[in-house]
Amino acid sequence: MQAADTDDFAALVEANWPAVAGRLGERRAAFLDTAVQQAARHGLVAPLEAARYLNLCFAFGPAFETRPQHEWALALLADERLAPAVKLHQLKYRAVPELQRQGGDAAALQRADAALADRADAARRAADPDAEPLPRQACDIEAIDLRVLEADWRHEYRAVEGQWQRVPGPPPPAALRIDGAHPAPAVLSVLTHAPGRGPQARLQVRQALHGGCGERHPAVRWLGAEGLARWHGHEARAVSWPVAAMAPQPPATGLGLALAEEIPPGVALLETPTCALRDEGLPLGPLRTQVWTYPADQWLFALQREAGPEWTWSTAAAPAAGATPATRCRIERDGFALDARGWIEGFDQGLAQALRQGFGGLFEQWSQRAQNAGMQARPALLTGRAALAWGWREGAGGLAGEALMRVAGELDLGCGLAVSLDGEFDLGGSRARVQLSAEGDVRLQRSVLREQAKPGLLDAVLPCRAAFRLPFSMAVDPIAHDDGLVWAEAGPCSGAIVGEAGLRPRLSGGSGWQWFVRASVEPVVAPVMLADPLLGQVRRHLALLPALPLLDWSLG
Repeated sequence: MQAADTDDFAALVEANWPAVAGRLGERRAAFLDTAVQQAARHGLVAPLEAARYLNLCFAFGPAFETRPQHEWALALLADERLAPAVKLHQLKYRAVPELQRQGGDAAALQRADAALADRADAARRAADPDAEPLPRQACDIEAIDLRVLEADWRHEYRAVEGQWQRVPGPPPPAALRIDGAHPAPAVLSVLTHAPGRGPQARLQVRQALHGGCGERHPAVRWLGAEGLARWHGHEARAVSWPVAAMAPQPPATGLGLALAEEIPPGVALLETPTCALRDEGLPLGPLRTQVWTYPADQWLFALQREAGPEWTWSTAAAPAAGATPATRCRIERDGFALDARGWIEGFDQGLAQALRQGFGGLFEQWSQRAQNAGMQARPALLTGRAALAWGWREGAGGLAGEALMRVAGELDLGCGLAVSLDGEFDLGGSRARVQLSAEGDVRLQRSVLREQAKPGLLDAVLPCRAAFRLPFSMAVDPIAHDDGLVWAEAGPCSGAIVGEAGLRPRLSGGSGWQWFVRASVEPVVAPVMLADPLLGQVRRHLALLPALPLLDWSLG
């Protein structure tokens, strides 16, 4: 404590204890220094704190808390949970009846404490005219009750007897009580809609008070994207207001949505200010916590696809393909149908174009090695039915803690492909017609239901994919030659079409998932046996295809 402040506050205290000050005489300076040092040992180092402790020393004597009859004072001063202002308030509150019982001057103690507070308030107003006065009476919160109102509009999508329907969702989360035994969580989570996208939940705050300081408290403050809202006095005891989520930004894909996208919540600040002063016990203090407002939108994506047509390539004619397969797609948000044309075009045109380009590259490599080359391809990738529903819901902690992304889905899709290449090859003067084929169908059958924090979203959805490997097989038809040279296969050929299809995390930035198909060709080498009437049988290896990418397509 600075010397000027020491003298100023000490003079105020002495003015209310003239008899004690007179008896101190020459011991006055030592008495003051000892009191200031003793106050510092208890963490009372600010000028006002040390002066209020000095006031108690005038009432009970120096180092009064060390005496057996004043153990109550030592317990308060040693309690590290109490702030200095709370310690001094509770010391004064307890000291008044003690002095009255002992025949001391309780009125002088109270007058000196009030004079110190008046002087400190005057100094604060001189520095800041808007400074709030120091608390002087019990003003705290006994308990806070938080709950969500008007949430009967909540629905989710579920499969009911094989049909995806919009059904009532879980009830609103239970009320959250904050008191001395139940501390406030770091984050509150509320599900609601962005403006213009649906009904909004109301957040209700109710306060049970301990004392009061007048018009400043109780109070409630809410700082959200829409600005600052305040309530004071009686209306702050129980108040509710609508809360809004942030308006989501559509993904840059132009598709209107991303599958199972974890749209971030809006962040607001909830405060219930209080003086945090109690006559006895540990104050609950002000509430200051973040409220994360999650978009309550619930989504449904349903897909049905049929196998594509057979495509043909030949060196004698341009590539030909049948009609593009029809994809049916249904997208809903909270019961309202959304435009699905971008998704349909992505499957029917985007995937078909990627397939034609990939197979065109394959045929180009084949025709560079074979004469009179031809190829037929019948793709059936991601054909069948699939449905995926998702949306935010509260976690296990209800209002307390983060929300989780609920995902439910059923996938029954085929990942099939049939490719046949044919052409003529010369080998050592011998000629044969070769047919190279790869065919297969792998089913992607998977159910997804994530309604708890574990497993995580990645672990729940990542298995929604199927890997396939379609080995090549070769058939050789020798062509008669005048010199009697013939060749035939001498074992199975190497190589296959390998790939993967299904759902994967979006690669274009942001959260969410996308459909994808990725395929490539492994090198194809065939062991053959050349039969020569003069030299006998000669074993050779015929390179039919190099390694090459076939397809890398995604949508979403």
